[in-house]
Amino acid sequence: MRKEKILILISFLAFISLGLPDGLLGVAWPFISDRLQVPLDRLGILLISFVAGYLSSSLSNSKIMEKVSLGLLLTMSCFLTGTSLFAFVLIEEWFLLIIAAYFLGTGGGAIDTSINVFASAKFSASVVNWLHAFYGIGATSGPLILTAFIIQGHTWKAGYWSVGSIQILLGILFFATSKLWEQQDKEDNTSSHTSYIKILSQPKVWVSIMLFFLYTGTEIGIGQWLYSILIKSRNVSEASGGFWVSAYWGSLTLGRIVFGFVLKKVATPKVIFLAASGLILGTLVLFLNINMQLSFMAVVLVGLSCAPIFPSMISSVNNWFGTHQAGTIIGFQVSAAMMGGALLPAFSGFLSRQYGLEIITLVFFIQAILLLIGYIMLKVKVV
Repeated sequence: MRKEKILILISFLAFISLGLPDGLLGVAWPFISDRLQVPLDRLGILLISFVAGYLSSSLSNSKIMEKVSLGLLLTMSCFLTGTSLFAFVLIEEWFLLIIAAYFLGTGGGAIDTSINVFASAKFSASVVNWLHAFYGIGATSGPLILTAFIIQGHTWKAGYWSVGSIQILLGILFFATSKLWEQQDKEDNTSSHTSYIKILSQPKVWVSIMLFFLYTGTEIGIGQWLYSILIKSRNVSEASGGFWVSAYWGSLTLGRIVFGFVLKKVATPKVIFLAASGLILGTLVLFLNINMQLSFMAVVLVGLSCAPIFPSMISSVNNWFGTHQAGTIIGFQVSAAMMGGALLPAFSGFLSRQYGLEIITLVFFIQAILLLIGYIMLKVKVV
């Protein structure tokens, strides 16, 4: 039990560390683009490179784990992310920055997938929810750290040096505890070398992949588009719009902490069903735009409803598919989540050019309905 608590604590630290770099680039990019003399819209190329690296490691995670121990994989991944962040500071050529972004994604994808696989097998649904809450803390802290350095008269580079150093220190921690990770992993290692083709031949697997694609696309899409919808379509002040977006992310992070306790009393399937239903209600009210008070309450409801869905589904994978397939399937699910977070918000943006920003709130509502339908299909085993 003591060893498990140590690993839980390290996992929490790992997910704070995983979230830290995700918030850095948005603040630092104007400075980086000026230094390298590239247009601001080149940010999209860096994000594509990051996603490509993330997918390459998350999709191949189960194969990598056949060759490398979990402790060693986490150690190398942290060193890779730390080195990549240092490279952002040192690089003077645009094409080299694209390569650094790829390896930053590679390290992040390996950490994300491998810890999620481990947590799904070893930790309760409550702990997995808290684990993902710590990611939110990291993602929130990254921009604050960078902004604090800038306010104090330092350059953006100080923030990257600091966060990169945190990654290296975490890698050292993983190395120091590598035997503990390996011991715990072996105690419950019932995985088989089931082929990708055999796993992907199951319709139920594809439904689960779709759920992660839809959920993450919805969560990220709301976070990305809410401010624009409020400011440009609903005439909300910039200050109020920023507060609404903060309320959304804050309620999501707080919700994961709260649901960690709820899941000690309430069954995980029931929590997922109720949360998905709450997401439908919240997105419907946001779409209807009856008045500002109800819309704000809807934003908070959406954040709270989103909170337990992803971590609770991760913790359910072993029950859905068995431990012998869970590791590989989680790799596909995490990859699908990353793709959904990139593609669905982009699709919403395309529709907004044709039909206006308000169409995006309808898209959120439809995605929420599809999410609940997919989960019901998974539970009643109609696939």
